[in-house]
Order: sequence, then structure tokens, then C-alpha cells
Amino acid sequence: LVTQSFALIAMQLAVFAIGAFVGPQSTPYSFIYRKFVKPRLSGDMPTEDIRQPQFAQAMGFLFALTATTALLLDLTAVSTVATSFALGAAFLNAAFNFCLGCEIYLRIARLRTK
Repeated sequence: LVTQSFALIAMQLAVFAIGAFVGPQSTPYSFIYRKFVKPRLSGDMPTEDIRQPQFAQAMGFLFALTATTALLLDLTAVSTVATSFALGAAFLNAAFNFCLGCEIYLRIARLRTK
């Protein structure tokens, strides 16, 4: 966000694309978790339905795509806002274990069943 680095946003766009279209279990972050973190944890870790995190990755992809496109078009303000939304959602997940994309997915699913 501070650097407005096209390379960083483009790399995160690629990670979100993998997470959204292949699945979060295929991202580099998931590989790092499976390789270095999970072996150090004791006991079985619960798993979750893949649809919510995959939807969240798709939302991240849209924000990163917006930010990347805005940087290419020299629309710094648009890029800053899109990156801020993505980082805000990531902060909620990291600090409070609240996945905004997952919550939006669940609310849409509830609306579909009514």
C-alpha cells in the first residue's frame, strides 16, 4: 500500500488467482503452512468447507485485479482504495480470525435458500 509497487500487487494477484480458480490449498502460502507450520502443531487440525475461503480468494482477486489495472492506467487513488480494502480484509482475518469474504459467502448462501 505504501510503495504502490506494481510487482507486489501483481504477485498477490497471481496468488489470489490460484486460490480463486484452483483452490486455496494450492497457493504458495498453503504450501508454506503444510511444509513448515503444520508439522510443528500437535494433534489434528480441523478443516473447513473449501467454498468460503475460495470465495474470499475470489474477492481478493477482484480487488487485486482492480489495483493492478489502476496502476497500469496511472489511477493511483483507485489502486490505493482497492489495495486498502484487500489489506483491511486481511487484517480482520489475521487479527480477529474474522474472514470477511467467508461471511459474505455465508450471507449470500442464506439469501439463496430463502
